[in-house]
Amino acid sequence: SIRSFSEILFDHPDLPIGERAEFLGIIVKESERLTRLINQILDLAKMEAGRMDWDIQELQLKSVVDDAIAATRGLFADRSIRLQVQVPADLPPIEYDRDRLIQVIVNLLSNAVKFCDQKQGLVSIDAAVDGSQVCVTVSDNGAGVSPEDRPRIFERFQQVGNTLTNKPQGTGLGLAICRQIVERF
Repeated sequence: SIRSFSEILFDHPDLPIGERAEFLGIIVKESERLTRLINQILDLAKMEAGRMDWDIQELQLKSVVDDAIAATRGLFADRSIRLQVQVPADLPPIEYDRDRLIQVIVNLLSNAVKFCDQKQGLVSIDAAVDGSQVCVTVSDNGAGVSPEDRPRIFERFQQVGNTLTNKPQGTGLGLAICRQIVERF
């Protein structure tokens, strides 16, 4: 689409300003999507090769979750989806890479928004101490993933659902990257 819209703009310099602006917007959006895809592939390759730089520090999980929610606020507003948050401020600190943990939570929240019920959308994020670990759960009120598909969704370029009737949403890399980040520790 970048090439097509660029060619149209090049071949028709007299297009109305509104149409030009629309085409330029598509070009920018698609360029950003390709940049994200390339960055995801590079990140995944670095993680799998053990060459990712990690910035481990002591974190308050509530602060990390708040930053991830702020980053996805627009997604929730665009689709009128409600978000319930139950992340106590008094959870014990954790040792993790802040940016990578935010990346995981943003990905999970984004997926939940994409796949939750379209009319009565609800996404929940909860955190609690589970033994010696702090467990974060993101859930939505969508159809869910069948038990047989659950292992596959964490593989590269995998998406589940009926690809004949549903247009795939995303690259199929987000959960594979999340798995690499979470399994690192």
